[in-house]
Amino acid sequence: YVYYVSLKGVTGSGALDTTAVEAILPVIRRHVHIPVGVGFGIRDAATAQAIGRVADAVVIGSRIIQLLDDQPHEKVVPLAIDFLRGVRKALDT
Repeated sequence: YVYYVSLKGVTGSGALDTTAVEAILPVIRRHVHIPVGVGFGIRDAATAQAIGRVADAVVIGSRIIQLLDDQPHEKVVPLAIDFLRGVRKALDT
């Protein structure tokens, strides 16, 4: 797939303009004929849902790292599962 970096700057540093992402995806798709995944700036289930409606894949990285950073070992898996379940539920609706 093609990874569209949807936010200028450092990953996890700003608010994603989902309208701008939706507008640029047709331009990208005119040049590539494989799935387009969108990443950078996707920090929650609502943003993932908005991007999931227009992209072929949603990439979340920094938010998961931030969520798990400095957590005790025993909390890492439950926190990740809880976060990702919320994202999955949003993507499925």
